Amino acid sequence: MESFRGRKNALTVSQSIEVLQSASNQKSHYLGGHQMTIRSLLLGASAGLAIIGAAQAADLPMTKGEAVEYVKVCTAFGPGFFYIPGTDTCLKIGGEIRADYRAFAGNGFSRNDDRSAFNTQARIWFDARTETDWGLLRSYFQINADSHPISNQGRGGIYNDNRFTIDKAFIQFGGLTAGYAHSFFGFYDNEYGDTIWAPYYAEQNTVNLIAYTAQFGGGFSATLSIEDGRDHRVGGTSTPVDINGTLYGYREGGQQVPDVVAQLRWDQSWGSIAVQAAGHQSRSGTDYTITTPGANPGDPPVVTPVNVRRSNKYGYAVGATGLIKIPAIDNGHFIVEGQYADGALDYLGAGATWIANSDSFVNSRGRIDRGKGWSITAELGGNITPVLGANLVGSYIDTQYDRYLGNGQYGLKEYTIAGNLTYTIVKGLTVAGEVAWTHGKLDNGVIDEGELSGRSKYNVLQGGVRLKRTF
Repeated sequence: MESFRGRKNALTVSQSIEVLQSASNQKSHYLGGHQMTIRSLLLGASAGLAIIGAAQAADLPMTKGEAVEYVKVCTAFGPGFFYIPGTDTCLKIGGEIRADYRAFAGNGFSRNDDRSAFNTQARIWFDARTETDWGLLRSYFQINADSHPISNQGRGGIYNDNRFTIDKAFIQFGGLTAGYAHSFFGFYDNEYGDTIWAPYYAEQNTVNLIAYTAQFGGGFSATLSIEDGRDHRVGGTSTPVDINGTLYGYREGGQQVPDVVAQLRWDQSWGSIAVQAAGHQSRSGTDYTITTPGANPGDPPVVTPVNVRRSNKYGYAVGATGLIKIPAIDNGHFIVEGQYADGALDYLGAGATWIANSDSFVNSRGRIDRGKGWSITAELGGNITPVLGANLVGSYIDTQYDRYLGNGQYGLKEYTIAGNLTYTIVKGLTVAGEVAWTHGKLDNGVIDEGELSGRSKYNVLQGGVRLKRTF
């Protein structure tokens, strides 16, 4: 049966008028003299309805809806990339969740240090790439969020609350790299560095920089990088020295000249070789004060001035890296990276030592003494089976300050040996375990580190488990 809505829409204007006229004739039998008035009203109403119907019909869509633009897969840069709708830019979004469970032991701990500590870290990154007439245009951004970051090897019992940090944020265009990226001094940490937590001694800082890499063919490339020297500092303010009742100390000053880093690299199917060098400004700051409690309860604190010698020197670092790939093992590799530095200890990885190093100290004469030394790191690793990977890492650092004491040198020697296994449970989910041993020795000095005070040697054992989900 035809619906009323369909039947009404099927009526023409003339048919509508005829229906209304018929209805008005029937009404005239009862309304008498009002017949003409009612007929006029009905005719006017029918005309109005016809006009409204025509207007509504004109408003109805006459064509189909616009087609939906679906996301397209981008295969030019590997799996996981897709085209941003309406552009020729390919984007990849990825992330990780890391659950860490760690424990510490050794003779170098006090009651203020952690013997166990847990942390969960979430990572997310965005990698956008576009092919242009001038080369690849890329932008990369990664942010990390920690529940409670663990201090260096459990030291100090520091319970850090939730923390967000920028891991990297940079732009690449052809050979240009600009932004917050890994230093171009060496490449072990950036491309390998496969310990889970264990320290090793090599350049491992992410810094603000602007760099250009030129490709010469045959696997040869050269990079010149201008890097923020503030990101390459180790330490800052040293313990003052009392000379005849006057305190002398060291305090880092403001930066005038950024660091300059250069690297020459050769990449082949069998591996890679690189040599690198860096220049670093070391500049003292102004005098400062230290505050100590009064001698008796209720006494005001004692404020003591500390004198800082004016100094402006330029340190340097040189290094080399060698990588040999092992074809018989999936991802098999052996890599060694070593470096020497004078007044630029960050390039040795000095910030990773168990006892803090510093670029500069004040010697027994109240003068500033720049630290120097060398370090080396080696790693052997690969996949034992398709689901089980292993890495063995050994690292050593030796730093010293020849004029720190009037009768000898002050120096720190430390080495770490670490091994780990990683098992892939299912694609994207792994469980890994690591054990590391650190041994250190401090020459001609007293370590002021709680229970370490007065000792010249220390041993630290750490181990733990990491569950990681990558997506």
